[in-house]
Amino acid sequence: MVFMRYSLLVFTAIFVIVLTGCNPRAVETLTLDAPETLETNQSGEFSAAANEEARPPVMYAWEFGDGSTADSSYAAHAYGEAGSYTVTVTASNRNGRFSISETTNVMVMDPPVPAQVLALLASSTSVDTRTPVEFSANVRGDAPLTYAWNFGDGTSSASPRPQHTYMAEGQYGVSLEVSNEHGRDARTLTVTVEQYEPPYCADLAEMSTVFFERNSSLLTDSVQPALDDNLEILGECLNLRVRIEGMTSPLERNPQTLSEDRARAVRDHYIANGIDASRITTTGVGSADGASKKSGADQFRRADSIPLR
Repeated sequence: MVFMRYSLLVFTAIFVIVLTGCNPRAVETLTLDAPETLETNQSGEFSAAANEEARPPVMYAWEFGDGSTADSSYAAHAYGEAGSYTVTVTASNRNGRFSISETTNVMVMDPPVPAQVLALLASSTSVDTRTPVEFSANVRGDAPLTYAWNFGDGTSSASPRPQHTYMAEGQYGVSLEVSNEHGRDARTLTVTVEQYEPPYCADLAEMSTVFFERNSSLLTDSVQPALDDNLEILGECLNLRVRIEGMTSPLERNPQTLSEDRARAVRDHYIANGIDASRITTTGVGSADGASKKSGADQFRRADSIPLR
């Protein structure tokens, strides 16, 4: 009886060894090779390999975590959207009797976008010296973006939407450079600036008349209010030019020379008080003939400042 039990135990052990020895070619190990990161729409290479002694055919099944699959040991795959994806590959043989799976994570990111200036915008490209201009830009690129504005008059700003008021007339090239860690880009536009003028300047038809003593071209205290009025106009209407016409009455001596001297006297007074000489022309018309709308012969002893555009 003891001998029979011993024989049965030996037989069982031999049977287990035989069964185990029948499966040395099963899929038992699996190596997975995959990229850790990808950019959207960038193709990545995925490969898997079962243990070399596994009996063929070895079947592979991929799940890329975005609904896509593949069925070979090697696969190329691209993701259309950024995110974190779990990739699973399963290897099996003997009609799926033996199988093993491995997983990995792939982080998919949008590709870097260099800074780019698509368009420069201004609230107006034709302004005067009292009107601020608001600048902005249509840009693209990964944050953070750095702005560097140059307004063309020696001033600058780092604001995305700066405002700027020009102090002098002229044409100014405005530039913007936008940069990020992936690149930089620049664009320019032109702003035309005119000197500010009060609204009345556009319709100004006449200025104050300066009167003189008989046979004289000297400016007396009595004409100072008229001169001050004209200087105020010329100081505010900076786009205005003026023609000074000197005149004499029929009874005065050397009418042509005297009329020219009177015009020059007013001109010199304007220049001495800050009016640019390029804005002033003078002429002497000599002795006035006929009647004047300003009654009396003494009304011909004058210099008229005629506004010009």
